[in-house]
Amino acid sequence: MNLGPAVDALSLWLSAEQAWWAVAISVIAIWVLPVAAVVLPIAGLGQIIERKVAAAMQRRHGPNTVGLDGVLRLVVRLALPFISRASQDRLITRLGALPGMALARTLGLGQLAADGVKMLGKEDFVPAGADGLVFRLAPYLALMGAFLPFAAIPFAQNVVALEVPVASLYVAAVGGITVMALLMAGWGSGNKFSLLGGMRAVAQVVSYEIPVGLAIAGVVLWCGTMDLHRIVAHQYNAEWYSFLGWNIFQSPFLFLLACILFFAGLAECQRTPFDMAEAESELVSGFNTEYSGLRWGMFAMAEYSEMCLVGAILATLFLGGYQSPIAENWIITLPVWLETVIHVGILLAKFTAVLVVMVWIRWTLPRFRVDQVMRLCWLTLVPLCLVALFGLALTMVVGGLAAAKPEDATFLGAAYGRLPAMLHLKLGVLGHALAWVIPVLIAAVLVLLARRKYGQQHPALKQLTGAA
Repeated sequence: MNLGPAVDALSLWLSAEQAWWAVAISVIAIWVLPVAAVVLPIAGLGQIIERKVAAAMQRRHGPNTVGLDGVLRLVVRLALPFISRASQDRLITRLGALPGMALARTLGLGQLAADGVKMLGKEDFVPAGADGLVFRLAPYLALMGAFLPFAAIPFAQNVVALEVPVASLYVAAVGGITVMALLMAGWGSGNKFSLLGGMRAVAQVVSYEIPVGLAIAGVVLWCGTMDLHRIVAHQYNAEWYSFLGWNIFQSPFLFLLACILFFAGLAECQRTPFDMAEAESELVSGFNTEYSGLRWGMFAMAEYSEMCLVGAILATLFLGGYQSPIAENWIITLPVWLETVIHVGILLAKFTAVLVVMVWIRWTLPRFRVDQVMRLCWLTLVPLCLVALFGLALTMVVGGLAAAKPEDATFLGAAYGRLPAMLHLKLGVLGHALAWVIPVLIAAVLVLLARRKYGQQHPALKQLTGAA
């Protein structure tokens, strides 16, 4: 198993023979500690983004502008009881005027601290009718299903924990652990509302794994590899306009699969408009109704981690991964440490942007009904995935047959860093133009025919909105 060049280098430095203890220390130092330092605050950072986006859209003040005044007051009162109250107040005022305190108020860090204290301080109890083992185990499985796929995500050329040839299959497989966690949380709670929420969540997640898998399969078909790092290398463009090499710009079918992956990932995270598993007006809080304190916080951490995971997978498969949209050929010539910092920052920016869009959608769209969620998956997304797969296969066949010689059907792209050159289709300008124009024209014709049959507004939308 390849644990990455950083782990190999550190373990070789610790022990010339790369003993097991050196490898263990290297894995902890390179992967466990940094990942824990990034992953553990994810729920808090997600809450900050959630509050900021909601406040901006609703033009309101509230928890998003809470500073650290209360925390400072508590610390000063407890630490300096021997000075007068007036002196304490003057000290609190001076500390509150520091630049860092103003930034904390702007970011709403006070509410984040209050949420953490409240989460840790709440009583952690198990309901009388619950299955104690299943009830306690569910949050840990939810975290495992959210965190394990990150091991195969390449954050930079030399920052990938698990570089295996079947990384795409690994990500889809270990993410399924979340299904067991949701079912165990609903069943183990001994609550009918929790059980209904768990069953809804399982039905939704299992269903939307199909379009997610088909979207990943389309990228694997196009790139000819299941290795996520090689998929990133496949999208490398040696010109200064690096973004034109990204998969999302290569074909309208890949663009369609990117949209499908985003919406299916949104459903897998049970986010609005697909949050029928929680549905406060129907099921109190769904599968996590009976959870409190830190165990509830673990489910929240898993949810925000899955949102970041969806953004990381979307960026890796369709948006060039950690590559810059401009002048990537210049970045890979930089020193390794600087190149790593830039690439990690680029990937973080990409999946943070996806997370912000997910939060934006939550405060924009209403919740779908259960039947609408399932109908969208099986009657819309899955057929669109199959059409996109057929279109990609047809594009590849035509690209190969259009060549003068069979050996010229593909060409080697530029080698990317430590990764070898990847095979690309040789469609040419005319081939790429046809690959875009023909599907877009067909889609436009279908839209016009649908409007002629149903009018400007679909009957289902008319029934939902009550329009005449």
